[in-house]
Amino acid sequence: MLRTQNLAFLCVAFAALAPFVSGAKAADSDVESILKQGDKAGDRAVVSVDGTEFAFRWAPAGTFTMGSSKDGSGEVGGDVDFGVLHKVTLTRGFWILETETTQKMWSAVVGENPSKFVGDAKPVDTVSHDDAVAFCEKLTEVAKLPEGTKFGLPTEAQWEYAARAGATELLSGAELEKVAWFGDGNYGGTHDVATKAPNAWGVYDMLGNLWEWTADKSGKIAVDEDGNGVDAVDPTGATDEETPANLRTDRGGCWDSYDYECNFCYRGYYNGDRKGPYVGFRFVYVPKP
Repeated sequence: MLRTQNLAFLCVAFAALAPFVSGAKAADSDVESILKQGDKAGDRAVVSVDGTEFAFRWAPAGTFTMGSSKDGSGEVGGDVDFGVLHKVTLTRGFWILETETTQKMWSAVVGENPSKFVGDAKPVDTVSHDDAVAFCEKLTEVAKLPEGTKFGLPTEAQWEYAARAGATELLSGAELEKVAWFGDGNYGGTHDVATKAPNAWGVYDMLGNLWEWTADKSGKIAVDEDGNGVDAVDPTGATDEETPANLRTDRGGCWDSYDYECNFCYRGYYNGDRKGPYVGFRFVYVPKP
């Protein structure tokens, strides 16, 4: 069952890439030399592309426990999906955008701003999964990334790993209030990025403000015959056979979400062509070994 919101979603099919700027200038900085392998978790790197800065934080390769032991009943809205508890190993480190993709970043690459809640420092909203993928593809082209590398949406596992930043306990109460914009039932909308506290790796707004698209199709976490989660290495979500529809996982909750939705392991999903003022994205870069 698709998650519903208190407010109506704007459902618009993805049209075309016409807004994307052609003949863009070369990158201002050598992305490959700047976004090389980081030394430790939370290392910061900033690249400039066509005069727009993009700040990243380093997430090293590692193993973490994904999901939750909670039953997923939820205080409001019935059953919710916190993901089955299981170990995940990510064999390659990656750079993740320090903030959600802002409207300034989006406009510099795309040339138009689809957002309902307008502001250069606010995250871009009302973008479909296809829009986010197209943005990453265009930025990859403009930045002249080396062959075999790209900017792209994080996998669901990469997203949760970076959101947790080593944390094992779910956040609630004052701890959640410190890092997340959520629970606004008055349609106040998004806030400027990086106005709440960052996580332990220096990443802002992983919880709240806007739901964030991931690369993965939505699907069930694999379990063994006893119902326990199966360990995974570099998981990439459901296959087309497992999920024929274009259902994409989104994470983190948004400005009007309930508190239980704004957590590391809550698994939301939408149709990939759906747009609305609740969903945005950030992107990652995996350097060559």
